[in-house]
Amino acid sequence: MSARHRAAVRPDAPAHQPGTSVSTVRVGRQGIYDGERRLVAYELLFRAHGGTTADLSSGAEQDHATSQVISATFGDFGVEQIAGDKPLFINLTRGFFTGELPVPCSPHQVVLELLEDVEVDEELLAGLDRLHAQGYRVAVDDFDGEESRLPAVERAEYVKIDLAASGERFEDVVALVRRHNPSALVVVERVEDDAEFERCAAAGCDLFQGYGLQRPVTLESVSLTPSQLVCLRLVRALTGSDAPIGEIEQLVASDPGLSLRVLRTVSSAGYGTQQEISSLRQAIVLLGRRQLCSWVVLMLLGGVTSVDTESLTTVLARAAACARLVPADSDLAYTVGLLSGVATVLGMAEGDLVETTGVALSVRTALLEGRGAAGRALRAVLSYEDDDGTAGEQGRPAYEVYEVSRAYLAGLSTAMATVEAVLEHD
Repeated sequence: MSARHRAAVRPDAPAHQPGTSVSTVRVGRQGIYDGERRLVAYELLFRAHGGTTADLSSGAEQDHATSQVISATFGDFGVEQIAGDKPLFINLTRGFFTGELPVPCSPHQVVLELLEDVEVDEELLAGLDRLHAQGYRVAVDDFDGEESRLPAVERAEYVKIDLAASGERFEDVVALVRRHNPSALVVVERVEDDAEFERCAAAGCDLFQGYGLQRPVTLESVSLTPSQLVCLRLVRALTGSDAPIGEIEQLVASDPGLSLRVLRTVSSAGYGTQQEISSLRQAIVLLGRRQLCSWVVLMLLGGVTSVDTESLTTVLARAAACARLVPADSDLAYTVGLLSGVATVLGMAEGDLVETTGVALSVRTALLEGRGAAGRALRAVLSYEDDDGTAGEQGRPAYEVYEVSRAYLAGLSTAMATVEAVLEHD
């Protein structure tokens, strides 16, 4: 492989080159505490690029922000990386509650917050009932005693009250919640000091949030952003006639960013999967077509960018070459090669990447230690890329150079065809 081609994805290259699909994602996180000041949950907050707060006005901007928060939480960071086993409160706009927009995360670890500017009508209430039937918990955000929102309060597991906004009426608002939904937990926001905490505790509130307990923290991660065209093609395949799993896998595998998010999402504690993931196909099957389609729509809504075709071709060629060298377990070998390439593009240590994907031990040992057939194939492919002629092992090579060369050139041809197909406008 030429030095020019390798230079596009070398680990010491800048992580945010113009024109690449590598970007920085940010989410805010603020703790929620009980009456003993023990941390019991988190609220996730949108963070604009380069900023520490959100400045959103239109409904479209709010939908976009919400999509980014969910996508980043489950696809880029991983739930356990942000919150461990604690519940996550996520602000949702109207479309997510009425079914217009997909809620792509399982009910296992999330609480869906109904924003204060969402009109409570029959359509919204029907959406709440549907989400409850699916196992989701709902929090009514910034309740201030509005009569029109009481039907939502009656359906909620949590009701959040802004202490500063309610002012002298705070105790009355708490009492109103208790009358209409005695089982709901009352969460007080904007608790600024000990005196306010004691006032809220005396009013019988259950949970507390605000600067007096913890200031929001902004978390940052490097993301390989999925291609818009791949996402569009996937939506078409998933919502049209039943596309075979092989076609779905091929589309997902054609975009390393999307592949990585699928692996991370399925292995996330928030998704509730207990199985070890040994291949991309297994992750797609476990995620399911409907959930995968929800994720793809969310990525499109949250904003995706074009890919650096040279880097993309390199990643896909590496993965395809590994798969060709291990025909007996090509799915595992492809996944190992894919993760290796993604780590290179992101400038990320493979060990760190493995920790965020939760892949099976067979993938870990192959990627990190070069063990097993997939590990030997990866080492051979990397040696071939580096032009060192050893085909990957000390002593007797695992493969003859001509075998690796043939596999790599075939993989490169497949990768180039895939990229060309992705970039081709219908």
